[in-house]
Amino acid sequence: MREPSLIILGRIIIATLFTAVLAGTWDAWWHGALGRETFWSPPHLLLYSSVILAVLLGLYGYYQSKERRWRNLALFLLLIPLSAPFDELWHRIFGVEDLSSPLIIWSPPHLAIVFSLIASMVFLLPILRRDTKEMQILFGSMIFASIHNLILFVLTPLEPEGAWHLLGFAGAGIVAALMFGVILLAQRWIPSKGAAVFTSAFALMVAAIGFNEQIAEGVKILAHEHAPPFLLVFSMLAGAVALDLLHSKKEWIRGAVAGLLWSGILYGFAWMFFKPEFVYSISEAIIAVVSSIIGGMIIGMLISKINAWGNVDGN
Repeated sequence: MREPSLIILGRIIIATLFTAVLAGTWDAWWHGALGRETFWSPPHLLLYSSVILAVLLGLYGYYQSKERRWRNLALFLLLIPLSAPFDELWHRIFGVEDLSSPLIIWSPPHLAIVFSLIASMVFLLPILRRDTKEMQILFGSMIFASIHNLILFVLTPLEPEGAWHLLGFAGAGIVAALMFGVILLAQRWIPSKGAAVFTSAFALMVAAIGFNEQIAEGVKILAHEHAPPFLLVFSMLAGAVALDLLHSKKEWIRGAVAGLLWSGILYGFAWMFFKPEFVYSISEAIIAVVSSIIGGMIIGMLISKINAWGNVDGN
């Protein structure tokens, strides 16, 4: 297979995996709104068909190219559907998790699926690097947005306003660090000064499916509140715009500023829309903001140590 055909194949795989992440977000919303459903629910069908198509295309790409980058991609793509029997075995041994426990997020099978998806996305980057600048911007944003949303899914139990908030309002620091860490990496890889906004726009496109959480009768989940969608969008985009505007500044400065804007907008105003029993104190909001600044600063310092990210290859 010629190089242009392999590049187009890579684009299609990126689009199918992005669709799989979108379907997974839809499935998570579906579980809360309608409870557990059959295998044939619309989110499941979209998720499984996207994954199967990505696996077949990845295997075909390796068969045609015999390149190591395609071999690595095919192996990690195969891990995604292979995680399904692991998930079924886990449920048979330990039972089905409900939304009252963070194990609904952190069970080993679920983490295996997330890891496989993220690894597949990473191994698509050297394939995409052969593409045109315009396609690198478009599909690179989709890759980093998918990784961004998958990481936020894993961090759900740490969200201060969520159902579990395991670290209290200090959990905002970890969320900010990894959320903006992914976007800082996207800025290093995507050949555009608007990389942060492009990535955030795709990430919000996926996240919007889970906005306005609904809980069906009989679904067990701890009582909690969420900030209104417009505030989530505004806080996220404010941080992303800051990262792009400060593109020439050191990464620890950009990370700190993004953490400040995101947390300041989100936790500075979210309480205004909460029911009285969920309103948090000023001191808790300050903890969230300070933790986010520190988290953004630390992740920026760590990323600054990565000197060759833009040259990732897989030959």
